Amino acid sequence: MSHSRSKVTARTPGQGPRRPEPSHGELPAVDDHLVEPETHTEMIDGVTCETPSATEAQAAHHVRAAHVLTACVSAGYKTAIALLTRADWNTDVAPDVSVFPSARDPKTGGRQLEELAFAVYDREREAYTTRKAAKLATRGVRRLFAVDVEAHGLHEWQHTTAAWRPLDVTAEIIDRCLRVPIPTRAFFDREAADDTVARAFLAAGNRVIERALAERERQSGLRGRWHALAAAVLRVLERRGVALDDRARARVLACDDRDQLDAWLDRAVIAATAADVFEG
Repeated sequence: MSHSRSKVTARTPGQGPRRPEPSHGELPAVDDHLVEPETHTEMIDGVTCETPSATEAQAAHHVRAAHVLTACVSAGYKTAIALLTRADWNTDVAPDVSVFPSARDPKTGGRQLEELAFAVYDREREAYTTRKAAKLATRGVRRLFAVDVEAHGLHEWQHTTAAWRPLDVTAEIIDRCLRVPIPTRAFFDREAADDTVARAFLAAGNRVIERALAERERQSGLRGRWHALAAAVLRVLERRGVALDDRARARVLACDDRDQLDAWLDRAVIAATAADVFEG
């Protein structure tokens, strides 16, 4: 990722005094906010910033990322969009999509820190996205990702170098928070996203899918039995020397009515012609 100008503007009137950090290094709770939720503002290093509305492409990628992640999270985790996180005493920012434990923080009783955080950005917001990632990484967010809308690329934050690393197009995100791996393509391609969600539902034992698979298996078993009956009808007629044209054979093989096949089999035992079978 290259550095470029950010559209996010700092509002001097909204800048509050920097809060002194306690000498023992204690951090505030992640849901103890400096800015008002739902106001489209964030704060970095004591400067209040307005976050602009998303472009069409960004908004579409927000939805896709949330769609995939919500389906894929393991039991014991939740997904949220634009959830404010208190990164330090003077920073309060919101990843575009967060994955965090469902259980409450045993110390504060509030929300626990997210383990995965995703940003969706265009090149003009790249520098601001990087600043936010650095703050969240310092707070302790375990893994951070950036979805590049323009280049259709996914990047992961490297804690050791404090920089983004591009992921290969064939890469997958494998993590304890996820019940199935998420391929990079799922953040940019609808078919790949749907396939990933389907795998997640299968892994979760989704009731609707389980019922559909059971019904498909039942229908497959029925078709097998129907095919065996149809084959028996044709076999009996062949052994008895009763000729059938291609149309009549296709009619027998296409039948999925158990009673009808049973009737044809009974008639085939005594029929002298094909008409005796089909017309009784």
